[in-house]
Amino acid sequence: MAQIVFSTAGRAIGQQALPQGLNLLGRQVSGGSLGRALGNLAGRAVSDYFAPAQEGPRIKALPVMEAREGAGVPSAYGRMRIGGQVIWAACFHETKTTRRASSKGGPKMTEYDYSVSFAVALGEGPVLAVRRAWANGEPFDLSGAVHRVYGGDETQAPDPLIEMIEGAGKAPAYRGTAYIVFEDLPLEAFGNRLPQLSFEVERVPPGGAEAGLAETVTGVNMIPASGEFVYATEIVRERTVPGQERALNAWSGEARADFLVGLDQMEAALPRAKHVALTVGWFGTNVMAGACEIHPGVETRQRLTRPYAWEVAGISRGDAYLISRDAEGNANYGGTPADRAVVSAIREMVARGMKVTVSPFLFMDTPGFPWRGRIGVSADGTAAARSEVNAFVNGANGFRRFILHHAQLAADAGGVEAFLIGSEMRGLTQVRDEAGAFPFVEALVSLAAEVKALLPGVKLSYAADWTEYGAYAAGDGGGDVLFPLDALWASSNVDFVGVDWYPPMGDWRDGEAHLDALAGYGAADDPDYLAMQITGGEAYDWYYANPADREAQIRTPITDGAYGEPWIYRQKDIAGWAGHYHHERLGGVRQTTPTGWVPGAKPVRLSEIGFAAVDKGGNAPNVFYDPKSIDSALPPYSSGARDEVFQRRALATVLPYWEANPLVEAAYVWAWDGRPFPAWPLRDDVWGDGDNWARGHWLNGRSGLTTLAAVVADICARGGVKDVSTSGLSGILEGYALEGVHSVRAALEALRSAYGFDCVERDGRLVFRMTGDGPVMEVETAALVEGGLRRTRKLLDKAPARLRLTHVDLEADYQPGMAEARLAGGDPRLVQDVELPLALGRTRAGAIARALLEAASSRESASCGLPLSGLALEPGDGVRVDGGPVWRIAEISDRGMVRTLTCREDVSGAAPVRAGEIGTLPPPAPVFGNVDLVVIDAPGIPQADGTGPLVAAWADPWPGEVVVKAGLEAGAMTERARLTRPSVIGRLTAPCEAGPVGRWDRANALELVCPGGEFASLPELQVLGGGNAALLETDQGWELMQFQEAVLVGQDTWRLLGLLRGQRGSVPGAAEAGARLVLLDGAVVQASVGPEEIGLDLIWQAAGDDEAEMLSFEDRSGLPWPVAHLKARGGELSWTRRGADLPESWALPEGANSGNFAVQADSGSGFSGGITVSEAHADVPSGAVAARIAAIGADGRYGPWVSIRLGTS
Repeated sequence: MAQIVFSTAGRAIGQQALPQGLNLLGRQVSGGSLGRALGNLAGRAVSDYFAPAQEGPRIKALPVMEAREGAGVPSAYGRMRIGGQVIWAACFHETKTTRRASSKGGPKMTEYDYSVSFAVALGEGPVLAVRRAWANGEPFDLSGAVHRVYGGDETQAPDPLIEMIEGAGKAPAYRGTAYIVFEDLPLEAFGNRLPQLSFEVERVPPGGAEAGLAETVTGVNMIPASGEFVYATEIVRERTVPGQERALNAWSGEARADFLVGLDQMEAALPRAKHVALTVGWFGTNVMAGACEIHPGVETRQRLTRPYAWEVAGISRGDAYLISRDAEGNANYGGTPADRAVVSAIREMVARGMKVTVSPFLFMDTPGFPWRGRIGVSADGTAAARSEVNAFVNGANGFRRFILHHAQLAADAGGVEAFLIGSEMRGLTQVRDEAGAFPFVEALVSLAAEVKALLPGVKLSYAADWTEYGAYAAGDGGGDVLFPLDALWASSNVDFVGVDWYPPMGDWRDGEAHLDALAGYGAADDPDYLAMQITGGEAYDWYYANPADREAQIRTPITDGAYGEPWIYRQKDIAGWAGHYHHERLGGVRQTTPTGWVPGAKPVRLSEIGFAAVDKGGNAPNVFYDPKSIDSALPPYSSGARDEVFQRRALATVLPYWEANPLVEAAYVWAWDGRPFPAWPLRDDVWGDGDNWARGHWLNGRSGLTTLAAVVADICARGGVKDVSTSGLSGILEGYALEGVHSVRAALEALRSAYGFDCVERDGRLVFRMTGDGPVMEVETAALVEGGLRRTRKLLDKAPARLRLTHVDLEADYQPGMAEARLAGGDPRLVQDVELPLALGRTRAGAIARALLEAASSRESASCGLPLSGLALEPGDGVRVDGGPVWRIAEISDRGMVRTLTCREDVSGAAPVRAGEIGTLPPPAPVFGNVDLVVIDAPGIPQADGTGPLVAAWADPWPGEVVVKAGLEAGAMTERARLTRPSVIGRLTAPCEAGPVGRWDRANALELVCPGGEFASLPELQVLGGGNAALLETDQGWELMQFQEAVLVGQDTWRLLGLLRGQRGSVPGAAEAGARLVLLDGAVVQASVGPEEIGLDLIWQAAGDDEAEMLSFEDRSGLPWPVAHLKARGGELSWTRRGADLPESWALPEGANSGNFAVQADSGSGFSGGITVSEAHADVPSGAVAARIAAIGADGRYGPWVSIRLGTS
């Protein structure tokens, strides 16, 4: 009631004392208002005196997921990490799995796995997106869990799972609350417990005074146009060595293709963007048209990829154009997107309901990396010009092939909504031959007909530069004004006029003395200023004749005194161009017959439109920042500082204008990048253009930022304070969250401290403005009362020397961070601690800490008294006495007709936040490629206890478990083994000869590479006892061997020495480079094979792999061993039987040297015939020059043959 009483009484007094009011500081203030202000001030003083201490939001050490009845719903602004509340959960689901302990039988094992379905409230809706998640503090890949996110609007329906469990009509929709539902989340990775989950939520308060990107953007250009698999909808992996594969397009932190994540981000950030132009880049080799070839390019010719190889227009990687390299050897561009990736991207976007335009894009891979619009001819107006244009268009690697190939891709994808036959080829569309014709325009007309035949239902056009689409003044002194592209625009095969719309949208300078500031506009991003520029300003009303005129702001009006058609020269006046017939002027004379253009015949599409997020970006929206390009530039008079506020306001002004204009049917903002944010632009080890994002045209990462004005207005509205003005606030808020119950004052206090703003009451409403923005009253000492200006200086030992600011660290996954500021001259014993629950980057936090310390250490204050002339002053206004320093009013008190001001030094605060921080880089999710699977028909080894091949596998990263399957057909494979550990698998780098059996092989050494594997040397006795056993792939099959010494000679490169060859009855053989070696340890497992499958060709594959191998298992472990000690003496052959059944220890009695043996002789024409004996001797056949012996097994199979030349022993 005090507020109402004081306000009413004051208004009555004021009306009597000052019936005409006063004009103060440029404002007419009524007497009633002055009186009401006095009453309000008194009322505020009373309220503040009795108000309890206010406590605002606090910083949480860790966002914790809770499940409390009656807990408050958090409200996030910008990007924040939220723990959330469990609002629904089903019963745990138990899965029982029983299997044998090994593939060869063994005891049964029963395992129990648990999963649960539940829902977590994320906060007040609507939210734009859930960008990331953490489980138990570690990054959690949401793509690996079945989940659904509900944004929290007022129309969302109940979740179908909750409704199915709870019953129809019994499940709440939680409207107004954003929440996430997990369906059967496996709990094994979390110790069979519900994990502590937290989420990065992106939210912009609805109903703000300024429209955001989500409300204004209806179409985008999808870039980057380069990157071999940047548009792939499946993960493509590069194989470095077998079993080691890295994903080329999965850097987002999710185990999904980057393009899918990028599309999800776009749909969440720009829900109205249904028109998407997919840019696909090839590479031009020369700026001279006659010498320029256009090729699809690759980053490297040495790259093996899975599940498919790069191919474009029938060209494989090894035959493709190799993109130029920089000084460090990196490709200057990403490669051309693979055809398969482009087709899959088109299909994916169409499936999502997007209207897709295919936009072939020409990069210039020439020195300086110029704009494609610089391609030209040697001499305009000559026959040579036509010849050079013809070579450029129709050459074997020409422009026509480039465009038609992309038209075919659009057809292969099932069709698109629109297709562009090129863009911004200004250097060629304005080229004339000797007869004055435009040969490149003629080529475009012909090309349009060809593309229309391939894509009959597609809307077709060309995207002209904003300086190219209309009239062309030749500038050769002849006075010609021509319309080169009218023949194309009038073609029956062209459906709309495409224009890349980048005219100047300002001429702003620093300071207040330039023309546009003097005209009353407030800033480069003043909405009124930007709106005026659409159909006014440079390139519409006036132009600069030369750089000197621009510097001096000498503006030449655009007129057409001869024929009254100024729209011809107004590059901005697209409505004037489209709404008139076009009469060319030859030699300055207007022709009677117009061109083929008919006014209003076709709509316009702004095929590109956009603004860089840079200071004064409107001065030249067409320029871009890319240091490697000769065309790189900042807008005129720009400081180069990032300015996302300008970009947002410019788009919010321009896009609604064109959307409401019936002439324009679509506008495509440049640009949305298909690479996921923030992996791009932070991953500079993957992409080389990330530094350009800060000052570029990209929308990625900028849609979720909200303005300080919008947040303050929303907090006031939520607290019931409706009549507020926040238009005086500037800057971007990166992240802030309110949890629990707070007063409006408490909720705003953190923002006020960080951003520096004042709140005053004016005419019954609260007005917010940035600290220091209030007007300054110039006062002379003679006008002051009560002793003039009284200054008070604080003692140095009362000022703090340090300030510690605790905040939410954007660069540390929203963990608490600390910034510290120090100030010379203060008391080192005094340290001020400030806690702000705002998400801040470290640079920004440091700036705020310095500003707060300077304010806290401000050494001077002042007070003075003013008569009625000071009644219009408000807290935050400035007073300057006798031209001295500015004092900012902190408090006002009124005694009778004297207004007493308590002032502080005008200390500058932290600079307004015009751009947000990127945040932290998410770790890439593990992507499991094909394993290096080895299936071995091995000789008998002690570890094997049945029939079946040995299987080994290695992969980096290791998937945890590898299930090996086999079968006669790909669709009928069954599990044969389960591998839980990676094996040590190496490959020889040099060939190795066969070695001796039964003694050390000191002559040979194995040179091999073994990624991720380790070998160790062993003493000789341990090797003789069976240590360091391995299987080597030789020309005789798999040989069991051992080694004594292992030497690491390079990264993953080993030399194995001291070999024992041909162990356990295997045959030593020669091994070629590339032959595999598998260390026999516990990781190698025996697979199961049925008796009926022995000898059949089976397909072997690791589950989930896209590669398989064919192997016929012959059960070599069941073969008899080779015989030993074969001799021929006295006409008799003798030998010694070997086998697994014979004791190997000399301490044991020898086994029987008997069995069945095959004996064959060679009489000079090869081995043939033969006999079977049961003892280990036989007669030498007459006339034989050689003989051989093989043991015969119980199943009748022969073991390896051992031969001897007769006459030797």
